[in-house]
Amino acid sequence: MFKLIPFKVSVGLFIILATVKAHGDFVVLHSPNSVLFNGNEEVEQSLLKEVLAAALGFTVKLRGVWSGISITDPFSLPEAVVAIAIEGVDSLDIPRGKKYPLNVNEVEETTWQALRERLEERDNNNTLVRISLGDGLDALGQSALGELKPTPIDETSLTALNLRSEEDRKYLEEVQLLHAIANKAPSAIKPDSRPDIYWLVVSGLRPVFDAHGSNSTSSREALTLLNNALNVIHDAFIQAYDGQVLIVAFTNDASQVHSLTLDRHKRQAVADSIENKTTNNLETESPLEAKRDQNNTAVLDNKETNNDNNNNNVNNGVKIIKNLAKDYSDDYPVIFNILLWFSVVFWLSLLAISITIAQMDPGRDSIIYRMTSNRMKKDN
Repeated sequence: MFKLIPFKVSVGLFIILATVKAHGDFVVLHSPNSVLFNGNEEVEQSLLKEVLAAALGFTVKLRGVWSGISITDPFSLPEAVVAIAIEGVDSLDIPRGKKYPLNVNEVEETTWQALRERLEERDNNNTLVRISLGDGLDALGQSALGELKPTPIDETSLTALNLRSEEDRKYLEEVQLLHAIANKAPSAIKPDSRPDIYWLVVSGLRPVFDAHGSNSTSSREALTLLNNALNVIHDAFIQAYDGQVLIVAFTNDASQVHSLTLDRHKRQAVADSIENKTTNNLETESPLEAKRDQNNTAVLDNKETNNDNNNNNVNNGVKIIKNLAKDYSDDYPVIFNILLWFSVVFWLSLLAISITIAQMDPGRDSIIYRMTSNRMKKDN
């Protein structure tokens, strides 16, 4: 027998169970004519693997979850996906491309692993490259694109950033690596029939924001340099794949994802605590309340028994829902369409044959004359 939770507890539970979202940006910098992005619907980061896999022609496992992408030509799909993940920030001021609000509900490496596994299920010979630019050139060594040779940083071209600052220096090295990848891509990439993925992770922007402030001149210069690097990456991969490439960028703040996970655990713990308290209150109710609850239970059981005898819709105090739809497999629509159109074509063919035979001239040279004649005609 259940009891109503007090109003204050229910209000607190509602507030605790409120959804917490970490917002970011998902920007489509380039897509071929065969893949269109429209609308401005929010997309969850956990669905990016479905969006990018669908753009490459893979079967989508979660259908109908985001309406921002549409495939117009399944025979001219992108040959590669280039994704640039900018860690530590929640928004980007990118003038180019189509922007969507992003619900950051997982870290970028989780998204990368899921997308890589999706492609490896079909073929193990795909070019799947993830480059964390924060590791630096020494850690990267000989990358999948070959030897990267970033040009030295021209300190005279900087107005606010300073090479003597460790945060600024590391970020500028990442920007230079983006330019080095762009310079290497047209000559190192040899397109084939297998889809490729290039996953580039920029992690040095957040330290610059923390050191100088998100609205400082240094931060604005850092964003300008990043936009310039994205433009160079954009042009290089379009040249390498002759336009048949999908280029996207998205923000990912791992601290917000971690905070979101902690909040979910806290909400679950509070909900479990409230449930335990409610159960304890039910177990420790007075004998008078227990007797009253027992009487109410008996009355309800009598009513349910009467209803069971009248319409057979109640069984042991539990209502049985009838007239449920059948569960169909994923192959049902395919088989249904095959049988439907085969039947239509067969019926039309039979009708055409019948009309043709009905209009045939029953001359002596026809099979109708020979089979219906009293005396069978035979050629000598």
